[in-house]
Amino acid sequence: MRRMVIISLLLFVVLAPGFSTGVQEKKAGPVTLTLWYPAGEITQTTRAYRDIPNLFAAFEAANNCKIELVAVDYDTMQQKILTAMAGGQVPDIGHISTTWMGGFLKDKGLYQVPEADAKAWMAVVTPEIQALSDFGGGKMYGYPNWGIDIYGLFWNKDMFKEAGLNPEAAPKYWADFRDTSKKTSVTNPDGTLKRVGYAIRHLGHPHGIVDKWHWLLEGTGMKFISDYNLLKGGSCSFNQPNARAGLQMAYDMVYKDKSTSLEFPDPRDCLLKGLASMQISETISIQVRAPKEAPNLNWGLAAPPAMKEGTKPACSVAGWCTSVFAQSKNINLAYRAIKWYNGKENDYAQAKQFMVTPRYTENWAKEPFSTDPYIKQFKALLPYARVYPRSLALNGIMTSIGTAVQKILHNELGVEAALVEAENTANAAIKALE
Repeated sequence: MRRMVIISLLLFVVLAPGFSTGVQEKKAGPVTLTLWYPAGEITQTTRAYRDIPNLFAAFEAANNCKIELVAVDYDTMQQKILTAMAGGQVPDIGHISTTWMGGFLKDKGLYQVPEADAKAWMAVVTPEIQALSDFGGGKMYGYPNWGIDIYGLFWNKDMFKEAGLNPEAAPKYWADFRDTSKKTSVTNPDGTLKRVGYAIRHLGHPHGIVDKWHWLLEGTGMKFISDYNLLKGGSCSFNQPNARAGLQMAYDMVYKDKSTSLEFPDPRDCLLKGLASMQISETISIQVRAPKEAPNLNWGLAAPPAMKEGTKPACSVAGWCTSVFAQSKNINLAYRAIKWYNGKENDYAQAKQFMVTPRYTENWAKEPFSTDPYIKQFKALLPYARVYPRSLALNGIMTSIGTAVQKILHNELGVEAALVEAENTANAAIKALE
């Protein structure tokens, strides 16, 4: 009996709170979340990752975690994510293009934002953000970032004036646009181009090609898919008379007019370096880069040219999105991280720091956004904004038409042959998901 009492006392002492055995107990270390984002200047929406030290410090401190930011090559990022998903090694969070999301959803690769959070978000953001967020019935699979990519026409006002054109007016229609490109291009004595009238995107991932040519493709009435709200089914229609005419015009600008060239760098770089009088890209890019890279650039922003009088411009609205991958081993923590990052306070602070468009309606009404000249120009484009289809086959659709544009510009296929091939390939991608 005495022995049992002694053993009981020893057990009580050993198990008592505060008892030390001399062995240090290890506290649970911070959880590491990995966030992949596109490297370089592909999108200015990654500026926060690149330019704000300790971006997630407040969240990390409050949640005993560490968020590792990993820059990934844009041209291979989508495929690397798909490969990682197949191998079970996916990052926790991705800063991904909204045009990629259908492909990831096809493989059930993205975590769905809780219904209550999605509803709350939709109620406080602007209409174009709602459109980018909604994947049917208010379902969300991530938060579109500030500084959405709405594609506009930029022009160098000084070059327009030099060519005898009105420096305050952008060309409104295709014919004016083509004529302006000829008038503002400059040729060297040996016949090569010193400066292009219009800088074109023709290299890189087909998705990026479509973004830069969307104004022409969508402006012809081309249908990426018959019903833009369908996740599955439908059909595309590329080989149309107006589409053929528009792409033939682009081809002729290279090979007949010689007012543009495949020998020049990225269109945005061309404008910033004085190598082009016009280019079409996401508006945020020039707005953010010009003060740093070309402080004396006197530029204007307007909607891309419409097909002809009586037709309206088409402004592509795409964006980048912070999403949680469904295979994340820390899915709840990862979701809390993106919800925090996309909160109203961060939206305002980062949009103000980089002078880009916010998402929350309340933040648009604050300074400097309510009076900034660039923001006013941006708002003027919104009536022409068009989002991409929600189809789960969007990857295949965009790859098909983007490849067709490249083949036409690179003289690999004629316009009609390239469009027929693209249409067949895209419809096969759609059919495969039915």
